Amino acid sequence: MGKRLLEVIGVDLFYGDAQAVWDVSFHVDKELIVALVGTNGAGKSTLLDAISGIIRPEKGKILFSGKSLANMKPEEVVDLGISHVPEGRRLFSRLTVLENLELGAFPSRTRPFLKESLERAFSLFPLLKNRIHQTAGSLSGGEQQMLAIARALMARPTLLMLDEPSLGLAPVILKLMFEIVQALNREGVTILLVEQNVHQTLEIADHVYVLKAGKIELSGGGKDLLRNSDFQQAYLGMKG
Repeated sequence: MGKRLLEVIGVDLFYGDAQAVWDVSFHVDKELIVALVGTNGAGKSTLLDAISGIIRPEKGKILFSGKSLANMKPEEVVDLGISHVPEGRRLFSRLTVLENLELGAFPSRTRPFLKESLERAFSLFPLLKNRIHQTAGSLSGGEQQMLAIARALMARPTLLMLDEPSLGLAPVILKLMFEIVQALNREGVTILLVEQNVHQTLEIADHVYVLKAGKIELSGGGKDLLRNSDFQQAYLGMKG
């Protein structure tokens, strides 16, 4: 239990009148890469939104370092040490790369480390250093994804949640994205990864939860699931 960073316990989630998640429980231990995989509409992004405080559970609870996230605003969740890179990046397209990064350091606990955080971002993503005065909207898809991750890191998170970071990327950039996730994890950042690219996700994940229609159907070590015949049959042949 000492290693447990995030706990989701018996959570029901709704979007309007439609239930998206039923009685889901899972946990993320410190300094691991944990993945949520499953088809579109399985409830993966909804769970990340609930952890971030964007939507509220109808039932169950979410704990971070033993502290309940109930009724916390998204900015308070970030202040606790959780950063969320949403699907679609949601950058400020008319602002420059530098301005986007500076906005990522808005929590009061991270502002004193702005210069240090910028240096770290540029060491991880050297391409961004050459684009600091370009608007985010003028970047390629891969560069925008790098900026979205770098902006999240400016808040110096303990837990980094990534929602479909490889979506729409060229194969060479996709490979780089998975390498970056592993590099961040080696630095001590705990990763919660939602990803449709199942095979590569299982190669790097310490633990994987498989969602189907809003419920957890299967879980295990990434490499163990790669060898699991039920999982292979149900998921590895699946497109998109």
